Parts: sequence; C-alpha cells; structure tokens
Amino acid sequence: MRLNADLISNANAYLNPLKERELNLRGYSIPAIENLGVTQDQYQVIDFSDNQIGKIENFPLLPHLETILINNNRLRKIAPGLGKFVPKLHTIIATYNLFSSLQDLDPLLDLPALTTLSLVNNPVTKLRDYRLYLIHKLPKLRLLDFQKVKPKEREAAKKLFGGAAAKKVDVVVADAPMDDVPADEATAGAADGQPKLSRAELLAKLKDATTLEEIDKYEKLLASATD
Repeated sequence: MRLNADLISNANAYLNPLKERELNLRGYSIPAIENLGVTQDQYQVIDFSDNQIGKIENFPLLPHLETILINNNRLRKIAPGLGKFVPKLHTIIATYNLFSSLQDLDPLLDLPALTTLSLVNNPVTKLRDYRLYLIHKLPKLRLLDFQKVKPKEREAAKKLFGGAAAKKVDVVVADAPMDDVPADEATAGAADGQPKLSRAELLAKLKDATTLEEIDKYEKLLASATD
C-alpha cells in the first residue's frame, strides 16, 4: 500500500504519554516514505514500524518532527542531507532492519540534533568497532542501542578514529538476510507475568531510566513491542 494522502489523513493520531503528537502509520506494508507534506508538520513523532520501507528519505520540511519509530522494515540506506528537512530530529528507533555497512550510516551526520539511536538487530551491529565508530561520528549521541554512551567510550572512539593516527574503516558489510525479519522475533510480547506497555510508554520509561539494568530491560521490551 502506498503512503498516499488518504492513508495519512485517515491514520490514527493522538497525544502520547510524553505529551507529543504522534502519527501512527504502523503495519500498512508501506514500501516507501512519501507524501508527508500532507501532515502539515503537525507531529513530533511518526511511527513507520512494521512496513516494508527500504530507505529513510523523501522528508519534506518538517521542523517539528523529533522522533521516528521505524522498527521491523527493510532499511538498508539513509538519504543524505536529511537535516535540512528535519532539523529537530533527535531520536531514530530502527530495530529489526537490514543495515549492514558502517558507511551506510554516515548520512546520520547530517542530523544536527540526533542524540538517541537504536539499530538493535541490524547486521551492522555485529561489525567490529560499530559502536565506537558511531560514537565518534555522532558526538552529540547520548543513547546508542538503548545504552548510555559513557565518557570512556568517547575517549576510546577519539583515540581510535580521531587525529593523524585515525583508524580507517574498510568498506565492510555484515551478512544481511534477504527475506523479511522473522515475525516471531519482531512481534514477541512482554515477559510472562509483566504488564504489557505501549511503545510510547516504554520510550517514556527508557528516557527516565537511570541504570544500565533499567535501560537493558526497556530495550528488550521496546524491541518486541507490537502496539
């Protein structure tokens, strides 16, 4: 189903628990991002999860957009220059996708406000120096894969990739599956005996987390949330 004006206009929109206006475009088998000018920049959060989107692109000027949830798609690429269109975008949650190369993530540098990024269950996360590479490339990043960026990680990233002796990253591509992400992995529910929370509620709890144990807990729940 194409992301057309009628779909956008009729999609569920609400005020989430963080008091942000959110547009729910989840689960329509959308193949590409398009026609978002119809939103008239009314939303701080857009949820593209559970679709078939292959590239983060085609954003019109949306000065109010701060968060995109784009879990369980087919993402492999990010268009360059996104920061000109979404200058306040500070959070991208893109778990269960197909990013496989560090270089494919370089367009994230164009997002001046980016502080929170999750690529959990993307092949690229298995590459050596993946985390330090992004920490070096994105100096404003505070939360990567639901884990706080530590000062010692910033020092290690600077040592590894900064200065005259900077390590050069080869064009390495991790193995990426050609088929869709398995439904049982992408839609697993909360742990037995635990109340099921919405994605927005989990994000709220994650933002308030103060320990690595809490962050890890809400990372796992958020990665498996289905509503």
